Amino acid sequence: MNKYYVIVPAALLIGFIFVYRGAVKDMEEREAHLHQVAEAKKADEEHHRQELEKKAAEDAAKQQKIRDEEERAKLAKEEHDYQTAMNTLKTEADGYASEGDKLTKESNQLEIDIAKSRELRDKTTNEAFDLSKQVELEKINRRNAEMEIQRLIEMVGKKASDSTLTAMPPPPPPPAK
Repeated sequence: MNKYYVIVPAALLIGFIFVYRGAVKDMEEREAHLHQVAEAKKADEEHHRQELEKKAAEDAAKQQKIRDEEERAKLAKEEHDYQTAMNTLKTEADGYASEGDKLTKESNQLEIDIAKSRELRDKTTNEAFDLSKQVELEKINRRNAEMEIQRLIEMVGKKASDSTLTAMPPPPPPPAK
């Protein structure tokens, strides 16, 4: 009986080793197959990813090109608008400058006219003052002359009243009846 205790486990061990080696071989084949499938799938995914990246890069390049064109168009429009605005401002500034020059000349002419008018007014005022002064002097002279005439008349009247020649003769006697 002791022999069978060693033989049965040894036989089972040998059978297990054959079965184990076959199972290991099948597992290795399956693993290799799964590894090949995984490698193929990974290569497929990598190829698909590269295609997507290539397509994404192309799309990004197209989008960038479109954005660059839009940016150039926008910059060109802004530059055109800026030039238009600057030309408009320059035209307006030139117009304002010419109008300012015109108004300055007009202002200078008006100042000259005002100066002439003031000079004429001063001259007229002085003439009026001089004439008014002459009128007052003539009035004073006339008054003085009238007073002199009145004084002479009074003197002549007084001398005449004092003189016997100018005295009235006495009234005639009444007529006899």
